[in-house]
Amino acid sequence: MENKRHLDWMCIDIEKIAETDTDADYRFSCDVREPDPESRKNRWKIVGQNQGFFRISKATGEVTLIAAMPEDEDNRRYLRAAARIIRHWQKQELPDKTMFACG
Repeated sequence: MENKRHLDWMCIDIEKIAETDTDADYRFSCDVREPDPESRKNRWKIVGQNQGFFRISKATGEVTLIAAMPEDEDNRRYLRAAARIIRHWQKQELPDKTMFACG
């Protein structure tokens, strides 16, 4: 097993943190995992959570990254969270909480 931190990209929590007449701001977060040296089965353990922030325009559905998630070099978590909120926006809803879940 590679001895490296890993950001979960299959389960991303998304929570609205602010809203105005024109925009809504969201926090997206995921678990950070590291290899568990005490596991005999090469398991990972959760060692924390990373988060980032984005804004969606209520008028256009355009999403803007406000603060990138640390260690999300390929922006995979941001893109998945933004896509989830855009799907809600297309249904004319901006939920207080939602999530991206895969698998």
